[in-house]
This record gives sequence, structure tokens and C-alpha cells, in this order.
Amino acid sequence: MEHLNYAHLNNNSQGIASNDSALGVFVQENVLWKLLLLTAITYIVWGDQINIVLGPLNIAALEESSRAGLATAALLGPVDDEPRASRVRVALPPGEINHVTIAIDPAFVQRNAVKSAEAQNHLDKCREYVARFAPVAAAEMRKYGIPASVILAQGLLESDAGDSKLARQTNNHFGVKCFSKRCKRGHCFNFTDDSHKDFFVKYTNAWGSYRAHSQFLKSTPRYASLFKLEGTDYQGWARGLARAGYATDKRYGEKLIAMIQNLELHRYDRL
Repeated sequence: MEHLNYAHLNNNSQGIASNDSALGVFVQENVLWKLLLLTAITYIVWGDQINIVLGPLNIAALEESSRAGLATAALLGPVDDEPRASRVRVALPPGEINHVTIAIDPAFVQRNAVKSAEAQNHLDKCREYVARFAPVAAAEMRKYGIPASVILAQGLLESDAGDSKLARQTNNHFGVKCFSKRCKRGHCFNFTDDSHKDFFVKYTNAWGSYRAHSQFLKSTPRYASLFKLEGTDYQGWARGLARAGYATDKRYGEKLIAMIQNLELHRYDRL
């Protein structure tokens, strides 16, 4: 009897040990699956493929986050040099220099004996503009599919880094004209451009200009083909905007590309 009890006890012990082992494996597998699930959820929530915005878009908050946006871009490391064949160089004629001149044509400094301090000041204005509006351009890129580099380059060129009379007085950073014959008082202002009768839309703030620019490109049929391009094809976008007649300047597309390359704005297309 004692032998039988011992055997029974021994069998029970083995059974318990076996159950404990199985339970341990089950617990480990359960924890593993929970960890995998948590990792997947974290990736979905924080992955750069999904943009979650809680509450209304706040331009002040976006501008305050510009340094973080630049830091993120810096973490991407140096941008790989593009093949020389794809580099665009624009030689601007002698004349009055503005903020974007050096960003378009760095060699302008040597050809026209521009003082280094003056050239640096203009470049600093361009970089400050990019620092301020890079988060806004990235947000517009995610919503409308326009490369952030192209948005920034157009904003720089059309507003002279935010310092043009049109930009300062109307918050219009993209030269968007008003063609309405029934617009309300204060909706637009007359500025000399291609004609002394040109009227440009006035915006409450700069962000309004950025959003209107995105909506204008998205809703205008002659730009529809651009939205079929790859999101990183800033050259295709720049040349396409020029061909579609965004500006009367025949070198418009080349100037955009030169600025994007010289200021490395294409890194923002990866944010």
C-alpha cells in the first residue's frame, strides 16, 4: 500500500511538474504575444505613415515646433549628393540682390563682389523662413500630397523669404491672385505684377496662404498630372508648375529646383 501511495504521489508530482512546465510555456507565450501586440500598436500610433491630430490645427503651435522639425531633419543625416547631371545651376543677371538670390545662385556672390556679411544675412533670412514654415509645409504635404520641398521653395521665391511687400501686407506667400469681380471689401489688394491691374488675395495669417495654395493646386485641372508623380520627385513638380503656367518667369522651375538643392529642402519630403 505504501508503495502504491508512493507511486501515486510520485505520479502526481510528475503531473504537477509537467503542468507547471506547460503553464510556464503558456505564460511566456502569452507575454510574448502581448509584447508583439504592444509593439505593433506603438508602431501604428507613432509611425510616420499615420498623422494623428487632436483638435483644430494651431499655427502658433506649428511655428513653435519648427525647431523640433529642424532637429528631426538634422537627425536624418547628410543628404546623399545627387548625380551631377541632376544638379541645376542658375546664373542670375547682375542687379539688385534680395534674400533668395544667393539661395538660387550661390556664385552670384563672386561674380558681383557681394560682401560675405551681406550674403550671409540673406541666407540667414532664407533659413529662418524655412525653420518657421517647414512644419506647416510638412502638414500640407501629408494632407494634399504636394512635396514639402516644393511648397517651401515656392513660398521662399514668391514672398522673398516672407519679406516682400505683398507678404508683409497681405500674408500672401504664394502670389495667389484674385479674379473675382464680386469680392468683398478687404478681400484683395492691388499690387503691380504682370499688370498694374493685378489683384492679390489677402489672408488673415500666413497659414491661410499655405492652405489656400494647397487647395488651389489640388482643385485646378492644369495641375492634376502633378499629383501622379512620386512624392519625392520635386524636379518633376517644379518643372510641371512652370509648364502649367504658375508663373510667367521662364526660369521659374529651374529656380525652384536650384533653391531646393542649395538649401537641401528635399530632406523635408522625408519627414
